[in-house]
Amino acid sequence: MTEKKAASAVAEDVFDVSEADSIDEAEMEVLVNGKPTGWTWTFAGPGHPQTIALGDKMAKERLAEERLQEQARVNGRKWKAPVETVDDARSRNVGLVVGRLLGWSPVKMNGEDYPFSPANAKTLLMDHRKGQLLLQALEFIGDENSFTPRSETA
Repeated sequence: MTEKKAASAVAEDVFDVSEADSIDEAEMEVLVNGKPTGWTWTFAGPGHPQTIALGDKMAKERLAEERLQEQARVNGRKWKAPVETVDDARSRNVGLVVGRLLGWSPVKMNGEDYPFSPANAKTLLMDHRKGQLLLQALEFIGDENSFTPRSETA
């Protein structure tokens, strides 16, 4: 084998780092009592602009809180962290899900069409009777495998 052919063969075997990219969108099929419903939710992946904007917003909030803590420390004042209620935590988690949710397939609620909108998603996820939806969505967006490209089958 000539050096040129050997170099060409090696070049083809070199790992392409773009294979590690996550996908921009992924669908989650909603399960109710462990059974598929056919209702799908589409979420923004880690590199999607909507996810990046949400991450930037969260980082700015965290940095602002750290700045206040540092100012209190420098000025010799005690820092008293805000008390988060259960409803605050639920609202924060709902915000994480709604911030990544791009849409859902058609669905009805009480016999009426229930189209996707961020407001409808928030209302749905804040309903304590539908807690399994919030938990399923949080688990989905928290699982890196949800946004891993599937290998093509031959």
